Amino acid sequence: MRTKGLNRKAVLAELAKAREQDLKYADGRILCSMCTEPHPMAKKAQQLFSSSNLGDPGLFPGSQRLEKEVIKNLAALLNGENCAGFLVSGGTEANLLALLAARNRANVSNPEVVLPESAHFSLTKACKLLGLKAVQASLDDSFRVDVSSVEQHINKHTVAIVGTAGTSELGAVDPIGKLSEIALSHGVYLHVDAAFGGLIIPFLKDAGEDEAAFDFRLEGVQSITVDPHKMGLTTIPAGGILFRDHAILDYLRTETPYLTEDCQHTFVGTRPGGSAAAAWAVFQTLGREGFEKTVKHCIGLTRLLASELKTLGFTLVAEPTLNIVAFRGSDTNMLSEKLRGRGWLVSYVPRLDCIRLVVMPHLKRRHVAAFLEDLKTIKGESF
Repeated sequence: MRTKGLNRKAVLAELAKAREQDLKYADGRILCSMCTEPHPMAKKAQQLFSSSNLGDPGLFPGSQRLEKEVIKNLAALLNGENCAGFLVSGGTEANLLALLAARNRANVSNPEVVLPESAHFSLTKACKLLGLKAVQASLDDSFRVDVSSVEQHINKHTVAIVGTAGTSELGAVDPIGKLSEIALSHGVYLHVDAAFGGLIIPFLKDAGEDEAAFDFRLEGVQSITVDPHKMGLTTIPAGGILFRDHAILDYLRTETPYLTEDCQHTFVGTRPGGSAAAAWAVFQTLGREGFEKTVKHCIGLTRLLASELKTLGFTLVAEPTLNIVAFRGSDTNMLSEKLRGRGWLVSYVPRLDCIRLVVMPHLKRRHVAAFLEDLKTIKGESF
């Protein structure tokens, strides 16, 4: 730390330099992120509530009200009548809380969790932190979890099974309905990781796609992760965790004797009220119609991109379910390096030997056209 502070102008100048080093969503070059440019109202709300702490809600009742309204909106979207939930630091914390609740509720020795091979790495991380054995279920030909493999792995030590509604690599949606049946028949907790898909799938019917049941309409589903800071167009951090009912919170309760409320149910104690305000502002500003328009835009660009990739001779790993496109070429890893060399931020997935593109709201048709033009040029080169 410097001995003498800088003046305002100097500090802002240094901040501007640092900001220039960051990539910008608006440039349309970021094709690998599940986050996007926040809505202007989210930025404004974040600033207005920058000093608010949801971890001590008695001091910030207005912020707490906004969080509760956001959770109520998410619950309604996911068909949960009596849900309890919170805005947390992200999908990682949300998944961690879900598995903690499942572990504590089951209260068995040597607890295990059955995860799809395609599960997000945060779930493996959560298992390590919570002393849970992660058991992997295989996938079917559509890269969705094989329900027969899930059932084969359930035993007396199983405290939870997990399904994904929008995998991070391919956007695949597991057969949550069948997982729900399995969970009910075995009396096992079912958690759905819909961090990405939770704010897409409910609007797919309006975008001309089939809507897959994945939410609290299914009796076996006990909790859902859904992140407003992904397709919810809000500021970071804003992960969401919803539980079927308030009774599950008993398994997460921590006493907080010196705060304005006597307990907490999240891992992070000090939680930014700005996250709740920002998510609330976006939901109020866009409404269902706004989200329908956003999803329709992303799905339309996804279809265009998938079609043009096939025209150029590339192979799709799978037909896109959500707004993620994964494809292969003759030397996919080298192709990804060539694309990055031209300024396109794409993901290479070694496990599937594919390039992964996430079509988020910041992408425009002109960005997709420019990407395809560069891809065509690279394909014509010898590499």
